[in-house]
Amino acid sequence: MNTVPNIQRNLNHISYIAGISAGALAAAATKAAAASLLLKIDYESVDFHTEDDKLISIPVRQIPHPESTFLREFAVSIGNSSVPGLNGISEIHAVVERVRRLSDIPDKLFIVPEYINLYLDGDDSIARNPEGSDIGPFMYPAIDKKARTLIFQAAADVLHFADVMPLLKITLSCASINQRPALATITGCMGNIVPTSQNDILIEIAKTIEEQYESGIRHVLAVPGNSGHKYIQDATHISMAHIIRCRNYLGDTIDMAATVGMENFLLVGNASKIIRLAAGIMDTHTWNADGRREVLSLHTVLAGGTISQARIIQDIATTEQMLSKLTEWGLRDAVLRSVCYKIGDYVRNRIGGRPMKFGVIPIHYNYGILGQTPDISNVMAAVSREQFALSIKQ
Repeated sequence: MNTVPNIQRNLNHISYIAGISAGALAAAATKAAAASLLLKIDYESVDFHTEDDKLISIPVRQIPHPESTFLREFAVSIGNSSVPGLNGISEIHAVVERVRRLSDIPDKLFIVPEYINLYLDGDDSIARNPEGSDIGPFMYPAIDKKARTLIFQAAADVLHFADVMPLLKITLSCASINQRPALATITGCMGNIVPTSQNDILIEIAKTIEEQYESGIRHVLAVPGNSGHKYIQDATHISMAHIIRCRNYLGDTIDMAATVGMENFLLVGNASKIIRLAAGIMDTHTWNADGRREVLSLHTVLAGGTISQARIIQDIATTEQMLSKLTEWGLRDAVLRSVCYKIGDYVRNRIGGRPMKFGVIPIHYNYGILGQTPDISNVMAAVSREQFALSIKQ
């Protein structure tokens, strides 16, 4: 059964048209690199919506960097097209990398107030602005304002769906025709890169689940974000090559796994996301719904706490602070048992009578495992056996 969501769209399937800009091509490569780094989505093409309402599919190609997990590079081929500013250029590349220290950020690169965690630079194949240039400041990369807007927006749209908000450096470069040195000027045009969408994420999740099922995997290990992944890896030393990254789409991932025929489903994730399941919130994006304070204050009372304590929880801003307060009162374990019981109810209802068994484990980087849904032992055993066997095969 195909669980991949259908997307109906009419694309003008040509590589380029007269008037497409170097900035649009650079933004396409930037989106692909950012999506691969942060969302594990590897695009083969990126759509550009022109101001005259044409939708163009721009092919992109990944440049492997097996030595680094902190960057991704994608390229766009110019082909025989005539693109302003790219005379003598065969390809335009974008590298998106995570920046660990602000001291690693060089001078003379672009930042904008709207995206304070994004930096844009160009290597030696990008021209530098001469004094008095109307493109940008003196000796900055020759990337004009329209191009910068396209590139920053392409990266920001990907970040919208990421689990983290890291510092990212975007570096543009170009390859010359026949290895003859040529300097590029990156100019933009009206239009926009079509943003990463919920469907893009769901398609990638569904594709991964189907590939696992077809390879014989029947016991799913799912994590919403990086904390669940790191906790499992550190605690078990099992390869995480076969996990399902469900992002914030916990309910959709459960649906897909149950529909395709998986037998067991184990979800391990940061308490900030997992707790929301106890309110029936299956899409855990904060802008969709939060519910953490409501869940923990209600279950404080259900676990024997007082109304006054519940009101204190209601006024606390972060999960970390709420758990700290519950620990101080000696209520944390009782509250999380109650929360996990309710999570079990909601997930069971979501599965809706289909035969897949499940388990859910909220974790916290200070407190470790906070609890688990009832009747989880067989699920954990099945998932652990299969994941360990898969790790040995690596």
